[in-house]
Amino acid sequence: MIELSGLEVVAGGFEVGPLDLRVDDGRYVVLLGPSGAGKSLVLEAVAGVRRAAAGRAVIEGVDVVGLPPERRRVGLVFQDGLLFPHLTVAANIAFGTRGGRGGERRGEVERLAEKVGVVGLLTRRPGSLSGGERQRVALARALAAHPRALLLDEPLSAVDPEAREGLQDVLRRVCRERRLPVVHVTHDRHEAFALADECAVLIDGRLHQTGRPLDVLRRPADAAVARFLGARNVMRARRDPRDHRVALLADGGSLRTADELPGEAVLVVRPEDVRLAPATPDGSLTATVTRLTLQGGHVLVRLEVPAALDALVPAAEVERLGLAVGLRVAVSVRPTDVHVLPAG
Repeated sequence: MIELSGLEVVAGGFEVGPLDLRVDDGRYVVLLGPSGAGKSLVLEAVAGVRRAAAGRAVIEGVDVVGLPPERRRVGLVFQDGLLFPHLTVAANIAFGTRGGRGGERRGEVERLAEKVGVVGLLTRRPGSLSGGERQRVALARALAAHPRALLLDEPLSAVDPEAREGLQDVLRRVCRERRLPVVHVTHDRHEAFALADECAVLIDGRLHQTGRPLDVLRRPADAAVARFLGARNVMRARRDPRDHRVALLADGGSLRTADELPGEAVLVVRPEDVRLAPATPDGSLTATVTRLTLQGGHVLVRLEVPAALDALVPAAEVERLGLAVGLRVAVSVRPTDVHVLPAG
């Protein structure tokens, strides 16, 4: 288990933390955030290649903050693998093994190579490998030392899209089979949601939210998390004094919410939760279609309410409604699909 308590890291004038995070054995936690958020600084502090300014980093019951890197027993994989270019794949993996006779080491290297899918590459050198192959070798080398935890710093960023899914499968399998606590750093939310048991969102050096990927996606803790995760409809609003479950949008229009609103709030509505229908003269909320953008089997429809609002609509529904730029449509959102955040 990895447990961070009040961990702080300082680099230049940039401060990260205090940060609290727990990763149980066999759990895959993704530290997710934009570039420059401080994610890699956290990983480096846990691994011991950067000094923590304050706090504790406990691995398997031992606070490792004061220990040198070689005594922390963590496997660390960087985004480019950092393999030894003059050594073969087999020798790179063997570098991570901890003693043992020659035959035992060869057997361990072959077992690890088979586990990560590079058994046919053992005689080659890193310069002849693809990005995905290099990362598999780097992972095998990290596992060869029998680490108590695995730390991955953007391990898929240099991997071709075609190879990424296969490497994701390897990472999840290793975590599960070895019962290792894993912390994986990335800025890619799609990568995070594909891998994580739990996401921890770090923005500007501060941990904004932790939780299951779907919970973080559907119920962001604040507007910063919502925007980073790609929420397109983030709107400032105030409570209707006549009905505390009606939000008056700052740019015009209103939406009903499931719960009573505070005086000021930020509303988040996912585009797939915006429903469109033919406009009727019954006083329902109407909007004008201003743009249509094809996205696979769906169409992203930009609306003017008068506030700008995006709806993600199945292509078949676009045809059924005859959606076109300039068309007036009725807009509705279920109150339970309006996520209310603090206005701060």
